Amino acid sequence: MSYTASKTWISPQTKEIETWAKIRDSITRISPHSPFIPTTFSDWLAHRVAIKEDQLQKVTSKIEKIREREDDEDIPLLPVFGGKKMKDQLALVLAQKTIWRLGLEPPEGRHLAPWPSYDEYKHEGDDRNKSGYSRFPPLPRDPGNATVNWKQRKPLEQFLFDEVGRRATDDSEEQANTADEPLAIELIGEALLLLLNS
Repeated sequence: MSYTASKTWISPQTKEIETWAKIRDSITRISPHSPFIPTTFSDWLAHRVAIKEDQLQKVTSKIEKIREREDDEDIPLLPVFGGKKMKDQLALVLAQKTIWRLGLEPPEGRHLAPWPSYDEYKHEGDDRNKSGYSRFPPLPRDPGNATVNWKQRKPLEQFLFDEVGRRATDDSEEQANTADEPLAIELIGEALLLLLNS
């Protein structure tokens, strides 16, 4: 038997018939008594046409909405907080210490962690997941000496708002909910928390 990399041209009609044959053969395993699955080739074509028409209608309506928006008056976009610069190193949401804020300058008395390597990403993701811990981004580590292996560099203390690395247990979700509730009440208030839980 000889093998070749050449391709054979197949007409769209033949491709559709082959697709229908695969669907027809798998119906007996997937859902043999379903009234919604096409049972003949003509039903299959009608079904395919209906899907294409639905997709075309969705695209057309999106184009119309975009054109309507372009016809409306331009709404000016204003900067967050009217452009006021916050100098307290806190997040704009909930005003907590966090790494997720504008600017690259580190907080006072704290180093800026270097970007993690591929090995560190793999260790903290796939490998950590196998060892019973949840997957989480690599811990921020002291920059220290660049020639030292990342495992030997001391992790920087995490802000409470950014904390990752808790051990995953069977009832970890329940423990996390009960442990985080006082913090949530402190951050967003009991009234809003009750509203969110209702």
